[in-house]
Amino acid sequence: MSTFEQLKHGLEQAWDHLGEGWRALRERAGQALTRFHPTEQCEGAVETVGEQRVRHGSRWGLLAAELLETEDHVEVRLEVPGMDLQNFDITVHDQILVVRGHKQVARDERRGSYLISERAFGSFERALPLPAPVEDSRAEAHYRDGVLTVRLPKQASARQRRIPVEARR
Repeated sequence: MSTFEQLKHGLEQAWDHLGEGWRALRERAGQALTRFHPTEQCEGAVETVGEQRVRHGSRWGLLAAELLETEDHVEVRLEVPGMDLQNFDITVHDQILVVRGHKQVARDERRGSYLISERAFGSFERALPLPAPVEDSRAEAHYRDGVLTVRLPKQASARQRRIPVEARR
């Protein structure tokens, strides 16, 4: 095999591995990849340093979730670091938990300049299908250490009920 053919074969293998890795990432984290929409700026308005960071920053963020189902409830944990409680909007619609929010820039940096800015800011929405019908009126939500936890009691009809077996005489 010539040097050129070896190089071509090596590049083809590298490209295949890259494509395989991208597919695996998309399959495993595709649901967690969330689009952030920066706030619209009025024409001619003066931007703060924070607003400039939002406008030029990442439009995508990874909001990883865990969904736990027990006999009587469904619990969703969603990693959403850097949020304020009042910036969450949580609803249940047709057995889908919808978490909306607005992540604001924490503070303006007055000295230096950012060389890397991968954090996403702005409005986002994440929809998670629920495995069973829930009583959203009895739902509870807590936010601690960057993790939003939503506990949703199952509707009585969705709960499993164990049926005892009795011996016949």
